[in-house]
Amino acid sequence: MKKYLLSFLAICTLYHVHSQDIHYSQFFNSPLNINPALTGVMDGEHRFIANYKSQWTNVPVDYLTFSAAYDKPLTDRLDSTGYFGIGALLNFDRAGFNSLQNMGLSLSASYNYYLNEKWMVSPGLSFSFYQRGFDFTTITSGNQWNGFAPDFGISPETFDNDSKNYIDVSPGVNLRYRSSFRTYVDFGGALHHLFQPVQGFDNDSQNDNLESRLSLYAMSSFFIADRLDLLLNGLYSTQDVYNELVLNAQGKIYLNGNNERNTALFLGVGLRQSDAWYPMVGIQKGRWYISGSFDFNISDFEVATDGSGGLELHARYLFTKVPVIPIKPCPIY
Repeated sequence: MKKYLLSFLAICTLYHVHSQDIHYSQFFNSPLNINPALTGVMDGEHRFIANYKSQWTNVPVDYLTFSAAYDKPLTDRLDSTGYFGIGALLNFDRAGFNSLQNMGLSLSASYNYYLNEKWMVSPGLSFSFYQRGFDFTTITSGNQWNGFAPDFGISPETFDNDSKNYIDVSPGVNLRYRSSFRTYVDFGGALHHLFQPVQGFDNDSQNDNLESRLSLYAMSSFFIADRLDLLLNGLYSTQDVYNELVLNAQGKIYLNGNNERNTALFLGVGLRQSDAWYPMVGIQKGRWYISGSFDFNISDFEVATDGSGGLELHARYLFTKVPVIPIKPCPIY
């Protein structure tokens, strides 16, 4: 009974809380969601990314999240001053059996300025268009609680609209230190929803602004041994009265001994403070990288989830040009 009661209360409050952004445990594998300043910050010419998360599937308030991103350096990265980067991000998020969903397309740009051989600073900006909506025919609301139990014979609350469109703007800055191909640190921050767009469904909504979210992060890789790197990642986000701290550590084990080091196994573990912990595994083969993780819930909500959080998958393809060697080959006869 306690499990079903918690599920019902979560549904009842679904339309009365401020909307929050999507949450990936593998946040470091969705850079354009972290900061538009990370646009084009890569070792390649084109980057394609897909993220998928299915959360709390055994309770009625399950979440499904999907992201797809593309970015590239717009100008020559070998320029001694710096280069521009551009990108696009598609986000889709659906929650509960009322199909409350949010879909948005973001366009981002950055300028990556070389301070010296090891340091680079990157301001960035994104412009987004979002549509938020729900299926009114399946709505369940808080007034269907009669004081003792759910009473679905009571008519649910009504809204002026079942969808809402809004424009969003998010600035950010990233600072990168890099001493070698395998040793680097990215740290910075972004202020998402700069102008706090209105996203409520009632025409006279007064308190339905999408609150600004501040994200501060550090993502790093350190050379440990010939075939081992240590990856450490951390993200702190605060939005309205909510805050989140996610920590992650991974070992990158190189499986081939050639100079390219292009085949590697990733083994790691992460923690979302007071909410969940997750193991993760990934594999890199050439230009492809694929990873998976699973959240195990440790918050009070575990009574409804039986400790299970959600499956998260990530795929990335990095296209790189073969460097042109300005030397004429010697013909072989």
